[in-house]
Amino acid sequence: MSLEAFSDEALLALAAKGEEAALQQIFRRYAGAFLGLARRMGLDSASREDVVQEVFSKIWRNAREFDPKRASARAWLLAIAHHTTVDQLRRLEARPQALEPTEDEPEAFDLPGPGLDEEHHLDRIRLRQALSRLEPEEQEVIEVLFFQGYAHQEAARKLDIPLGTLKTRARRALSRLKEELREA
Repeated sequence: MSLEAFSDEALLALAAKGEEAALQQIFRRYAGAFLGLARRMGLDSASREDVVQEVFSKIWRNAREFDPKRASARAWLLAIAHHTTVDQLRRLEARPQALEPTEDEPEAFDLPGPGLDEEHHLDRIRLRQALSRLEPEEQEVIEVLFFQGYAHQEAARKLDIPLGTLKTRARRALSRLKEELREA
């Protein structure tokens, strides 16, 4: 039975029941995006591969915890990849550096596969537009926390602002993003 037509949510439900083929399909869909994310956050090639392996181990172990009422499968999967990459950066005591994608590597958050994934492409456009409507200091906080992968305390030091201010800006920015995306 081919699982290509199954949604990410259905694949996670099957993985939660121990279906290895479902995890393999998730891997085919997301491994390139996870590698691109780890690259963009500053990991070297070997560390990127370690992170992707760890991400899929976590997905396999924690698939039962996925709740489609709280987030889309795609958001849940990318959150695991993001957090795992940040953890790896901390273990290596490296500082993330935003890197531009190369021709042979997918850009972070771009889904691999044939053709243009129009729905997710439109989601990325909506996200970029919503980000552009934030205040500059909110954009900066989102960039440092989510795209560069700094922890809150590290981000506060990098931006030279108090930790409480950073957290307030992040909360406000995420709330505004949620409103903007809901309206879109």
